Amino acid sequence: MGRPKEHDEFTRERLLEAAERISGTEGWEAVTVRRVAEEAGTSTRAVYALFGSKEGLEQALHEAMFLRLRDLLEGQAPSEDPRADLIELALAYRRWATERPQRYAIAVHRFLGSGSGQRSAEGIEAARAALEVLDRMIRRCQEAGMFPGQEVEAVARQLRAAVHGLAEFENLGLLGPDPRADCVTVVEAVLDGLGASKGTAPVTVPAAAS
Repeated sequence: MGRPKEHDEFTRERLLEAAERISGTEGWEAVTVRRVAEEAGTSTRAVYALFGSKEGLEQALHEAMFLRLRDLLEGQAPSEDPRADLIELALAYRRWATERPQRYAIAVHRFLGSGSGQRSAEGIEAARAALEVLDRMIRRCQEAGMFPGQEVEAVARQLRAAVHGLAEFENLGLLGPDPRADCVTVVEAVLDGLGASKGTAPVTVPAAAS
């Protein structure tokens, strides 16, 4: 029989959860290999065996977060209604942001925008794949006549900003009793403002004058 692994996936996840708890209450600067090991009820040896260093632990968090986002967005089955599908993608992002609030806070403050977090190549690729799902859906909406005159990047940015703000409010307990309904209401208003109203007819491009 082969020798059982001393540090398994369960230990790995406990360490990731310990790192996010410490970061969520005290900031990433408070995260150390020893603190994480103590919080997880294991040894520093486990941290080094599984991640190599504090930087490796941070990269593993980055990878786990953005693989989850990618899987949630790619898991949305398309329908005949691209507008409704785009709303479902927004709700999938909301789920990602609110199911692990402390982990999401790390994503926002260390890995998104101008954050200085240690990112993994796998996590970067997963984040790109997730954004491409959103971009493809926006292009599909454009083919149906929505977002006239709007760039895909601009639509994606405004939609992400709206859902991010909603998720931050939800994580702080500042939304109403039905946060999902609040999210749908705001996302629909954003889409309408960008020119993706319900029942928008496909745009017909006139033939060039001879």
